[in-house]
Amino acid sequence: MREWNSPWNPFNSAKVLIWREWLEACITGDYLPPVTVDIDLSRHCNFACPFCNAYNIINNKLPNLPIKHWLEVSDFIKEWGAYSACVAGGGEPLTHKGFNTFIQYQWQKNGIQNGVITNGSLMTDEHIAVMAENCRWVGFSMDAGTAETYIKLKGIKKKEMFRKVCDNIAKLCRHIDKINSKCDVAYKYLIHPDNAHEIYQAAKLAKELGVRDFHSRPVGFDNIKPLHGLTNEAFRSVVDVVNEQIEKALELEDENFHFYGIRHKFQPNMERKVAFKKCRAIPLIATFGADGNMYLCFDMRGRKDLILCSHYPNPREILGIWGSDFHKNMINNIDPKTCPRCTFGPYNEIIEKVFLNDSMCRYFP
Repeated sequence: MREWNSPWNPFNSAKVLIWREWLEACITGDYLPPVTVDIDLSRHCNFACPFCNAYNIINNKLPNLPIKHWLEVSDFIKEWGAYSACVAGGGEPLTHKGFNTFIQYQWQKNGIQNGVITNGSLMTDEHIAVMAENCRWVGFSMDAGTAETYIKLKGIKKKEMFRKVCDNIAKLCRHIDKINSKCDVAYKYLIHPDNAHEIYQAAKLAKELGVRDFHSRPVGFDNIKPLHGLTNEAFRSVVDVVNEQIEKALELEDENFHFYGIRHKFQPNMERKVAFKKCRAIPLIATFGADGNMYLCFDMRGRKDLILCSHYPNPREILGIWGSDFHKNMINNIDPKTCPRCTFGPYNEIIEKVFLNDSMCRYFP
């Protein structure tokens, strides 16, 4: 299963080896400040995707936390030593009225690199300018190559929304080129039985819109319930179609467009993959939830038994928890076999194979 044409890309899990000191600290328990943070800026969303990994924490009735607090979080994570922040997670980040203020503050005031994942439906020209100037990357959650598939998988009714979002993507790409920004734009595609047949069509569209990266991966279906009654067999039945579509889409690559059919975090039949015995890598990231809580793992945000502490109203509360016996015990008690699809699965595997078992003879060039 070919995933990419060049290994030098943002989706290659081997890049975690850059953070050797952090991985070693994950082994010893002397946790360093996280490399990156997840910022769930909003708990609201205007879409209803059936495979959303935050379906149980999205709440359109409760107010978002004030922007003043999120700016304090930004100041804190700079002080703490994190390098970057992914602004996405608990809802659609653009539903927070302070989105532009936060993104600008992060980069211009604190030098923290921003990544944003959005459905793109609420973008204005002001959002586009702010993202182009202050983000390292922006990922659009698309999951379709046609309006018909789009509305089916996004839980919305208006077909014209697909065209609107595509226009917003093209606008952002043009503005990035205009100001010579380093911001990368990604067309994100969660593979599902209902969209497996149009991966190539979506990749062609993304290239036409001016997108730099097309990122596809399977939906983490076996741990998201309910998922409209879909079974493992429904996903297995489209494996050959997916492989054919990805091989075809890889031929679209050129110096300005890159396609990534990420499957190394899954088994060949697209089911969840657990190739490690113990969770250790999760202290590489800290998750600031939209509900004011800090969660042990961003793949399990919303679980009350995995709350480390509150970050609202005081984000510095985590300093008394990070690396404590409470923190370590919570990680030690994780059973990987019961976890959702693990984003950091390859990192945990690298810790075991490279650092603990020395399978690569690490001290020999």
